[in-house]
Amino acid sequence: MKFFSRLLYTALGAALLVSSAAHARTVVIGHVNLSFYEATAAVFQNVLERSGYNVAMKKGPHSAMYPLLAEGEFDLFVAAWLPNTHQQYWEEYGKDLTLVTPLYSDAKLFWAVPEYVPESAVKSVADLAKPEVAAKMEKTIRGPGADSGLMMRSKTLTEHYGLSQAGYELSPGKAEDWIEAFNTNIKAQKWFVMPLWQPQYLNKVADLRILEEPENILGEADTAWLVAHQSANAKIPRHIFDMLKRMEFTVKWVTELDYLVNVEGFSPREAARIWMTQHRYTVDYWIDAQ
Repeated sequence: MKFFSRLLYTALGAALLVSSAAHARTVVIGHVNLSFYEATAAVFQNVLERSGYNVAMKKGPHSAMYPLLAEGEFDLFVAAWLPNTHQQYWEEYGKDLTLVTPLYSDAKLFWAVPEYVPESAVKSVADLAKPEVAAKMEKTIRGPGADSGLMMRSKTLTEHYGLSQAGYELSPGKAEDWIEAFNTNIKAQKWFVMPLWQPQYLNKVADLRILEEPENILGEADTAWLVAHQSANAKIPRHIFDMLKRMEFTVKWVTELDYLVNVEGFSPREAARIWMTQHRYTVDYWIDAQ
C-alpha cells in the first residue's frame, strides 16, 4: 500500500512541477507545529506551487505563531480555531488579520478514555475525581504544548473538577512524547485519560470514548479558518484569493491527512500529495473553477 502511495506521490509531484523562474513571488505559510496542521498547510503549499508561486513554510507553537503572523512575518496561517479555542490569541492579534475562508467545521476539544475503561466507572470528567477511579488511573495527563487552547482550557478544567486535589497532573509536551505515552498505556491496558481533539488520526485508529464535561469548559465546536495578514491583500492577486476561498476541507479529510503522516509514515508534504491524488476532482475544482 505504501509503495503504491509513493508511486502516486511521485506521479503527482511531477504533475505539480511549474516553472518558478517566471515568478519572483513567494508566499509564506505559517502553521502550528502539530501534524494535522502541517499536512493541511502542505496541501496549500502544493496548490500555490501549482499556481506558479514559490512557497516558504514556517512553524512553531501557538504563542510564537500568532504574534509573528500579526507582524507580517508570513502571509497565510493554517489555521485559527474560532470563536473558542484560539479566542485569547485572536483578541490580542486579530486586528491585524483577515479571515479568508472556513476550512472545516466541527473542530472540537475533549477528554477521552480508552473504551476498555468501563463507562459505569468513568462517564464524565467529574468521575475522574472519585477515589475508586483515581486509584486506578494514571495520574499524569499528557497533551500538546502548554500554550495550546486545549491545554490552557484543560488546566482550568482540572482545577474546576478537583482533579489536582485528586492527584492528577497535566504534562504538556512534544507530540512524540504524548503519542508514545498513549501507545504504551494502550498496550498495557492501563486506565488513563487524555486531552484530545478532532481532527486527528487517533480518532481513526483508537477505540476511545469521549467524556461528558457538564460545565463545557473546553468550549463548543469551532470552525477552523484560513487566516491572512492584512498585507497579503496587496501581495496575493484576487484570483488567487478566490482559489483559496474554494479550498474547503472536512474533519474526515484532515484526519486522512494526519493518518498518512502518523500511521503510514509519510512526510506532511508526501501526505498532502497523496491525498491530493486521492481527491483529484476536488483539487481540480479548487484550482480551475471560474
